[in-house]
Amino acid sequence: MELEPDRLLEAEIPPPVTVVAADDSAAEDLLRRAALWDQAMGERDEVAAAELLAPEFALELVQPVRNIMTREVWLEVLADYVIHEWDVEERIVDVDGDYAAMLQRVLMQATVMGEDRSGTFVMSDLWRRIDGEWRLWRRHSTPLSTGQLGSSASRPNGP
Repeated sequence: MELEPDRLLEAEIPPPVTVVAADDSAAEDLLRRAALWDQAMGERDEVAAAELLAPEFALELVQPVRNIMTREVWLEVLADYVIHEWDVEERIVDVDGDYAAMLQRVLMQATVMGEDRSGTFVMSDLWRRIDGEWRLWRRHSTPLSTGQLGSSASRPNGP
């Protein structure tokens, strides 16, 4: 299949953010909330993070071991989650009414509870609009490459 010159350029250099939404204002609002979420994590701001999380939030991992971290536990760990670098390499956003999915590849350098958690992660964030505000309901995080993760399934090992 041959691509037109303009299409070839698009195929070679993907945009860092792809948004699919019927309502551009909903997508813009979601991206604003996602930026606040990234900021709250970087600053280890428990109050700001709690404001952005749905009451049923959970961080769910399947690799290297299955682990589910509730909202309460995640907020407790945040104080010991030191992010040295957070680079969103790619982000895809899909919005449908009061639900949204954000898939992203993130290069992260971090220390969690004194242990290295650096690497490249693929994250799926599922957002719900609750009382007019986007709140993060689930984060699924999978390391593509990481530092030593340890062997305990009870330890948090993802962003």
